[in-house]
Amino acid sequence: MTWKRVLAVLAVAVVLVAAVVVVKVVYELQHTHTNRATSSTPIPTRSAAPTSKEIAYAVADRFCQPDKAKNAWQRSLTPYLTPEVWQLYSAVRPGNVLCAGVHDDGQPVGDQQTSTDQAFQFTASTGGPVTVTLHRDTKAGPWLASYINAGK
Repeated sequence: MTWKRVLAVLAVAVVLVAAVVVVKVVYELQHTHTNRATSSTPIPTRSAAPTSKEIAYAVADRFCQPDKAKNAWQRSLTPYLTPEVWQLYSAVRPGNVLCAGVHDDGQPVGDQQTSTDQAFQFTASTGGPVTVTLHRDTKAGPWLASYINAGK
């Protein structure tokens, strides 16, 4: 065999290997895209941040649980409270809270409906209305409860 034939055979072999690789890549790309399009699992999306009303309801609902153990009650409230309100309610026993069974029927109250302060009042099955005042330091900051009033 001459050098020319050896080079020709090698060239043909390289072309064949390259063709196989290209066909395999194209097949995998088509197969991958087909599986994604026919998948019954929805693509997860980022959930929207809770609204101020939803946060106020979470605070009222967690606050109005007089049967809850003190430590569990405080742990459930802590992420929603300003440091000052956390300090105030750290001495409260849940059994002394007069409300229970908060309904998700909150309505804005008062003149505190700004981009950094809002208040909502909810109905409780026992203990009368529950008012939660929220505050945040900036328009993009998290809403935290700065006052909770469970009165008759």
